[in-house]
This record gives sequence, structure tokens and C-alpha cells, in this order.
Amino acid sequence: MLSAMARSVREQMRRQGESIPVGHNWASVIAVDATVVGAAVIAAVQRPAADLAVSLLALALAVAPFVQVYASGAKFKAPVVWAAWTAATALLLFATSTPVANDFAPLLVVLMVGEVTSLTGIPGGCLSSLCAAALLLTASALHRLDNVPLYLGILGMGWLVGYLMRVQTVLMEQQQQAQAALATHAAADERRRIAREVHDVIAHSLSVTLLHITGARRGLQQDRDVEDAVDALEQAEHLGRQAMADIRRTVGLLDGAPMGTTPEPGIDDISALIDDFVRAGLTVQFTASGRAAQVSPAVGLALYRITQESLANIAKHSPEAKSTVTLAISRTSVTLNVFNQLPVAVTAGCTEGRGVRGMRQRVGQLGGIISVGPTSDGWAVRTNIPLGTTDSSCPLASS
Repeated sequence: MLSAMARSVREQMRRQGESIPVGHNWASVIAVDATVVGAAVIAAVQRPAADLAVSLLALALAVAPFVQVYASGAKFKAPVVWAAWTAATALLLFATSTPVANDFAPLLVVLMVGEVTSLTGIPGGCLSSLCAAALLLTASALHRLDNVPLYLGILGMGWLVGYLMRVQTVLMEQQQQAQAALATHAAADERRRIAREVHDVIAHSLSVTLLHITGARRGLQQDRDVEDAVDALEQAEHLGRQAMADIRRTVGLLDGAPMGTTPEPGIDDISALIDDFVRAGLTVQFTASGRAAQVSPAVGLALYRITQESLANIAKHSPEAKSTVTLAISRTSVTLNVFNQLPVAVTAGCTEGRGVRGMRQRVGQLGGIISVGPTSDGWAVRTNIPLGTTDSSCPLASS
């Protein structure tokens, strides 16, 4: 039974904790509760025994907001606090034998002003302060309260504390909103990044696979060469399985699943990528110079994907044309040029697809520049990405 009661209390505290305003915590709530109850009890004890009934009623009014919150689970509302603690102070000042030396009753309206200000801000704080000041001045005018200047000064301090708490609450709310906006923006960026990766993987695998299938069909239809057709189909099957693995690895980013051991492709993989297209039937000449270790993994991945997308577009639109890929790495930058020689001039009014937009986004994020468009005798993709100064002795080979 004790454990069940403890669980019930913890659950009740958890629900109450959810209703605590931003910027407040259980420590501040308990401190305010204890201060109000203490001030009300001391003020009641200061009254003569003949005023016990009125003092107990004032004490009940002072703790009424707490009872409402803890018993019913309602939120701590400023109007309830304002009405209850002002009424309790008025009862102690006007319905009992006063004045009382060092009276604690005015502290209830001081706490009221601080709490209302922290919950409502400057408008509610100013109105509650005027109400409390009018109450204290009226009691002083009726000779029911001494040292009213001291109490008014304490009242101003209560308003200041409440205002500072309100400022803290607003700042924390703004911080939470900013964090939520950043999280949403980061999630959108991650979705776009994954979409680019999936698009590049699918575009590459399908382009090369279709080239192999086309070669197999031609081998069977024109040359009746079964061995070449089977070899092309085996290559297509291999690339299809590899693409499925790449897609599973990339889509795994969406649900936080383990990524597996396959690293992201980089600059050293560009040569193998071009070989895949060459085996599939494209005519591509690759030339590379410079030291590969100067290129960071992020830049290497971008260059690999740009080469992949460019060759996939060539395989899609002009698989019979000759192409050249040139990669040059210097101390300060890396340049990648993909040129597709076409027999017919290409107009400049072609609409950019997702792949070209993805290339521009990759290069833009790395601080580089890229141009994609027709030339006098074909189509070219020219990319330049700045590099940091990294000492290396690993040159790229040409193929």
C-alpha cells in the first residue's frame, strides 16, 4: 500500500510539474508557498485571541490557491492569487484589532504583487501594485497600519522580483522556440541531404544497369552472343544489389538505425565509379592530378556525387557520345570538369532537374562554385571547391 501511495504521489507531482510555468521550478514554487503560509500564520498569531475566527478565515484564503492547485490539478492562475491574497490581507487589516507592531499581513499583498507580475508581466504587475498600494494607504489613513512607507518600499521590491522572473520566463520561452525552430530546420536539411543521396544512388545504379541491359539486348538481338549478354546481365545484377545496399544504408539515417560498416564514397572511389560506366558501355576518359589526401571526406563525397550524377545524365541522354572527366587538385582548391561531346548543339534553355540542384547545393555548402550548361560542342559541368592546406604525399593515378 505504501508503494502504491508513493507512486500516486509521484504521478501527482509529475502532473503538477507539467503545469508549472516556464522559468519556474519546484524549488521556487515551494519557496513561495512556504513564505505565504508562514506570513499568514505569523500575521494570525499577532492578532488577539478574540480575532481568531477572522484570522483563521484569512489563513484559509491565503492557502486557497495552493489547495486548488494541488487538489484539483488546476494551473496556478494570477486572478485567483490576486483575489485570495488581497482578501486575506484586507481581513487581517480591517476586521481585526489593528494596528499591530511589525505586522506581517502586508507581506501577503507584497507576495501577491510579485507572483502576479511573474505570471502576467508589466500590465498585470502594475495593476496589482496599484491595488496593493491603495489597500495599504487606506489602512494607514484609517490608522490600522503603521510604517506604511516601509511596506510600500517592500511592495516595490516585490514587483521588481516578479518582473525579473517574468523576464526570465519570456527569455526561456524564446529560447525554447528558437531551439524548436533550429531542430525543425536541421531535420529539413537532413531530409534534403538524404534525398540527394538516395537520388544520386538510384540515378547512378539505374543508369549503369540500363546500359548493361541494353548491351545484353543488343548482344542477343544483333550478335547472338549469349556469353556477352550473360556477362552484361551479371554486371547489372551486381550493380542492382550494390545499389540496394547503398539505399538501405542511406535510408537508415531516417530512423536512427545502425549505419553499418560501409563508408561514404570519396575522391579515391571516382576512378572505380568511372570504370563502372565504362564497362557498361560509355566512352569516358579520366585524367587526374594532385594529391588525394589534401581533400577532406566532405569534399571527396561531393566530387564523387557530382561525377556520378554527371555520368548518369550522360548515360541517360547521350550514351554513344564521348566524355572526359578531369580532376585537378592544387594546394588551395580542387577542380572537377566533366565534358560530354555532342554531335548536335544543345540549347541553353534546358530545365534543371533534382540532380543538378543537388550538385549546386553540395558545392554551395562547401563554399565552391559550379557551372552546368552547354558549350560550343557539347555539355559541361565545371566545379571548383576550396581546400585547406593539408600536407600529403598520396598522388592520384590517372586512368
